[in-house]
Amino acid sequence: MLESIPVQLLAAIYATAYQFMKFDDYLSVLNAYTIPPTSELWRMAIELIMSDIHTSHLSTLQAGLLYLHRGLQGPENAIADSPFIWSFLGLLVGIATCLGLQLECRLMGLPAWEKRLRRRLWWALYAEDKWRSLLMGRPPYIRNDEWDVEDLDDDDFRLDGMPVELLLSATTENEHQRSALHAQVFRNFVGLAKIADELQHSLFSLRAAQRLSTNFKETLQQAQVLLRRLKEWYSNLPPTIKLQNRAFPATGFTNYRPHQHTNPLHFAHILLEVFVFRSLLRPMVRSAAPPRLFEEADLQNAFTDPVDDYIAQIVDCDEVEPTPAIDMCNGDSSVNATLTAAENCAARMIRFVMRMPCGEGGVEFWYSWSRIGFATTSNFMLLLLVQAPSADHATRAHKLLHMWRQTLRRQSHGNEWMKLAL
Repeated sequence: MLESIPVQLLAAIYATAYQFMKFDDYLSVLNAYTIPPTSELWRMAIELIMSDIHTSHLSTLQAGLLYLHRGLQGPENAIADSPFIWSFLGLLVGIATCLGLQLECRLMGLPAWEKRLRRRLWWALYAEDKWRSLLMGRPPYIRNDEWDVEDLDDDDFRLDGMPVELLLSATTENEHQRSALHAQVFRNFVGLAKIADELQHSLFSLRAAQRLSTNFKETLQQAQVLLRRLKEWYSNLPPTIKLQNRAFPATGFTNYRPHQHTNPLHFAHILLEVFVFRSLLRPMVRSAAPPRLFEEADLQNAFTDPVDDYIAQIVDCDEVEPTPAIDMCNGDSSVNATLTAAENCAARMIRFVMRMPCGEGGVEFWYSWSRIGFATTSNFMLLLLVQAPSADHATRAHKLLHMWRQTLRRQSHGNEWMKLAL
């Protein structure tokens, strides 16, 4: 079996699996005194991927998607992604279109396993494109009018000829339960990626941002549509995936707990709400007048009284306002309601992250772009504070920011991808 797997894909699988080695009774002891060759495996994978792009295969895409989510080591977690990540994603999209993954393949004369693999790979790449476009502020590579792949269904996740419905009923086999749960999570995650695409197009694309930056009413209309879509998405989740109203669960890993593998999905759901409210904060701020340009004529008097001139350039008593420049839309109650809802969204994110045990993050797979998502949440908390239009809103925003910072400090010890947000 292993002999038939291409080397670059096998290296990426091993490198990805090393982070979960500590949960295996045998491997955790075997490798207790050795440093895993993770860096060497990832280097081997990317070199083979780049050498394989001239004659690409589906395995090239598989290895490339795993490489996008490679675990970072130490200080790398506190550094933003380099331009390579975005350009590498574009390379993968190009390979996918060359292989025809953007076309519905169910009517093609291909083996059944290859059809299933092609459809899963397309939707995985689609989700990557939409999430990274939104989080990194880049135009998406995949246009909605240039593909026709149908939504995933249970047939796309058949294992050994057994449909997912039977796997769900096999309560005595944890491996089958996990496989069925992962299939459900992935399908619902793809549905969330579609909402992320709509959100990016309607609120954060270049033209949308230019049009809505000063139009609170239209932004609110767009936001209400998206919030309804998010609410419908959550209401349609299977009971096994919905976020449980649990307190602080135990940290033992002896029993299989389904919610261990749904935390990234629910984080992505709340993160989209954060983006919606970020767009609503945008038109509330009046842009300040541009600063006076330093003219060459001022050079002859620039050093006559350096201290006074320096202060005069920084502080102009006629321009300084005692409160943040927030446009309250002539007392429109929708503004106060929006700010309150934004603060509630921030509190919901804090509560969710706070209830994740520090050690639980390592037992589940988190997408590498989650680092940017946590950092985006930190930015959102700061915006609530610096744009607070009243003392009451400022006090609440300050408390939320303090709680978020404390939560990150505690949780980042077990979840390395939170360090960028901290």
